Amino acid sequence: MVLSLIAAILGASMLPPDHLAIATRVAGAGLPQCRMYRADGSEGPCLPSFALTASGSINGHSRAGHITFTRGATTRLTADEFALLAGHEIAHWYLGHGESSREAELAADRLGAQLACQAGYDVTKGAAVFRFVGKSRIYPERAERVRTVLAVGCGQAAAPAA
Repeated sequence: MVLSLIAAILGASMLPPDHLAIATRVAGAGLPQCRMYRADGSEGPCLPSFALTASGSINGHSRAGHITFTRGATTRLTADEFALLAGHEIAHWYLGHGESSREAELAADRLGAQLACQAGYDVTKGAAVFRFVGKSRIYPERAERVRTVLAVGCGQAAAPAA
């Protein structure tokens, strides 16, 4: 219910279940050294919330633990590509990024690849997601981003559990 409320506030809807499962698996144990305390008295790890916007483009956006993906990201990417995109956006939050910069993008690429790899996704295949990244002053060149992801060194990961 909380995720539905957040999605409504952001003008978004819920992620499809299969993509929510990928994003949740990539998020892993949550933001390191962070505990969330709930109104019912329970506590647990700080995990991001996920939502979906109607755009057909391929994109994701992270703001204060609320991560939105475009519908295009859920309909046009493979599981490995979506896992790398999810890892990248989750990494922005885990790293405390508030503004984009070339350095922030590369750091999110690096940690995002580690998160996707730890979740069992093949970042070698996932790196194909960079074909959708346009040129910009902020974003590094595609080739540099692919090198950064591949340098994580997890190689070909095992297929994720269903």
